[in-house]
Amino acid sequence: IANLYAAHQEGKPATGVDIDGGDVGDMKGKGVLDLLPTKVQAFKLATDAAVTILRVDQIIMAKQAGGPKQPPPGAGNDD
Repeated sequence: IANLYAAHQEGKPATGVDIDGGDVGDMKGKGVLDLLPTKVQAFKLATDAAVTILRVDQIIMAKQAGGPKQPPPGAGNDD
């Protein structure tokens, strides 16, 4: 982390941590162009969207179908 911080202070904003090698290097040169927080946020938003869809589906499935309700047995028969 100290090496990463030092590289950023030297004006090298494309410097990052190579998780395969464990060292600090030029991520742009290695072809790594996405930031981890961006990817994490994208996964969080995708998960939230999926959960919302499942909740709406659960509400729809729990709601009874429309139409007239049948009277309970014996109700309305005044004979």
